[in-house]
Amino acid sequence: MGYRISGPTLKLKDNGELLSEAVTNGSVQVPPDGNPIILLSDSQTTGGYPKIAQVITADLPIIAQVKPGESIQFSRVNLKEAERRFLQKERQLKELQVSISLALNKWLDI
Repeated sequence: MGYRISGPTLKLKDNGELLSEAVTNGSVQVPPDGNPIILLSDSQTTGGYPKIAQVITADLPIIAQVKPGESIQFSRVNLKEAERRFLQKERQLKELQVSISLALNKWLDI
Protein backbone atom coordinates (compact mmCIF):
# COMPACT_ATOMS: atom_id res chain seq x y z
CA MET A 1 0.00 0.00 0.00
CA GLY A 2 2.76 2.41 0.85
CA TYR A 3 6.38 2.96 1.74
CA ARG A 4 6.90 4.26 5.28
CA ILE A 5 9.91 6.49 5.69
CA SER A 6 11.77 6.31 8.99
CA GLY A 7 14.25 8.85 10.23
CA PRO A 8 13.91 12.18 12.00
CA THR A 9 10.18 12.63 12.55
CA LEU A 10 8.34 15.60 11.11
CA LYS A 11 6.51 17.83 13.55
CA LEU A 12 3.13 19.10 12.47
CA LYS A 13 2.19 22.68 13.35
CA ASP A 14 -1.41 21.67 13.87
CA ASN A 15 -2.48 18.18 14.94
CA GLY A 16 -6.14 18.92 14.20
CA GLU A 17 -8.11 16.54 12.05
CA LEU A 18 -8.29 17.15 8.31
CA LEU A 19 -11.12 16.36 5.96
CA SER A 20 -10.41 13.36 3.78
CA GLU A 21 -9.35 14.28 0.27
CA ALA A 22 -8.23 12.46 -2.84
CA VAL A 23 -4.78 10.86 -2.83
CA THR A 24 -2.97 9.04 -5.59
CA ASN A 25 0.13 6.93 -6.20
CA GLY A 26 3.09 8.96 -5.02
CA SER A 27 1.26 11.17 -2.53
CA VAL A 28 3.43 11.72 0.54
CA GLN A 29 1.33 11.89 3.70
CA VAL A 30 2.41 12.58 7.27
CA PRO A 31 0.45 10.70 9.96
CA PRO A 32 0.50 11.87 13.59
CA ASP A 33 3.67 9.85 14.40
CA GLY A 34 5.64 12.12 12.03
CA ASN A 35 6.99 9.33 9.80
CA PRO A 36 5.90 10.07 6.20
CA ILE A 37 4.26 7.46 4.00
CA ILE A 38 4.60 7.40 0.21
CA LEU A 39 1.41 5.90 -1.18
CA LEU A 40 1.92 3.21 -3.80
CA SER A 41 -0.31 1.28 -6.23
CA ASP A 42 -2.55 -0.51 -3.72
CA SER A 43 -3.17 2.51 -1.50
CA GLN A 44 -6.48 4.00 -0.56
CA THR A 45 -8.14 6.65 -2.73
CA THR A 46 -8.76 9.20 0.01
CA GLY A 47 -6.82 10.19 3.07
CA GLY A 48 -7.00 12.59 5.98
CA TYR A 49 -3.30 13.02 6.79
CA PRO A 50 -1.51 16.16 5.60
CA LYS A 51 0.07 15.77 2.16
CA ILE A 52 3.51 17.35 1.88
CA ALA A 53 4.73 16.20 -1.53
CA GLN A 54 4.07 14.12 -4.62
CA VAL A 55 6.59 11.62 -6.03
CA ILE A 56 6.58 11.95 -9.82
CA THR A 57 5.20 9.01 -11.79
CA ALA A 58 8.58 8.25 -13.42
CA ASP A 59 10.15 7.68 -9.99
CA LEU A 60 7.46 5.43 -8.48
CA PRO A 61 9.10 2.18 -9.70
CA ILE A 62 12.33 3.30 -8.03
CA ILE A 63 10.56 3.97 -4.72
CA ALA A 64 8.74 0.64 -4.90
CA GLN A 65 12.08 -1.18 -5.10
CA VAL A 66 13.90 0.58 -2.25
CA LYS A 67 14.97 -1.99 0.32
CA PRO A 68 14.47 -1.47 4.06
CA GLY A 69 17.37 0.51 5.48
CA GLU A 70 18.31 2.14 2.16
CA SER A 71 18.15 5.90 2.00
CA ILE A 72 16.20 8.04 -0.41
CA GLN A 73 16.45 11.70 -1.32
CA PHE A 74 13.85 14.05 -2.64
CA SER A 75 14.40 16.93 -5.02
CA ARG A 76 11.95 19.46 -6.30
CA VAL A 77 10.99 19.26 -9.97
CA ASN A 78 8.54 21.37 -11.91
CA LEU A 79 5.70 20.01 -14.01
CA LYS A 80 7.66 20.34 -17.25
CA GLU A 81 10.54 18.23 -15.86
CA ALA A 82 8.12 15.63 -14.47
CA GLU A 83 6.49 15.33 -17.89
CA ARG A 84 9.89 15.06 -19.61
CA ARG A 85 10.94 12.22 -17.29
CA PHE A 86 7.60 10.45 -17.76
CA LEU A 87 7.92 10.59 -21.56
CA GLN A 88 11.53 9.38 -21.33
CA LYS A 89 10.41 6.35 -19.29
CA GLU A 90 7.63 5.66 -21.79
CA ARG A 91 10.17 5.71 -24.66
CA GLN A 92 12.46 3.34 -22.75
CA LEU A 93 9.60 0.92 -22.13
CA LYS A 94 8.58 1.03 -25.79
CA GLU A 95 12.19 0.33 -26.86
CA LEU A 96 12.31 -2.60 -24.45
CA GLN A 97 9.03 -3.95 -25.82
CA VAL A 98 10.36 -3.77 -29.40
CA SER A 99 13.64 -5.45 -28.39
CA ILE A 100 11.84 -8.29 -26.65
CA SER A 101 9.53 -8.74 -29.63
CA LEU A 102 12.49 -8.91 -32.03
CA ALA A 103 14.32 -11.38 -29.79
CA LEU A 104 11.24 -13.60 -29.49
CA ASN A 105 10.67 -13.55 -33.23
CA LYS A 106 14.27 -14.59 -33.81
CA TRP A 107 14.13 -17.27 -31.11
CA LEU A 108 10.82 -18.64 -32.37
CA ASP A 109 12.04 -18.32 -35.98
CA ILE A 110 9.03 -16.24 -37.00
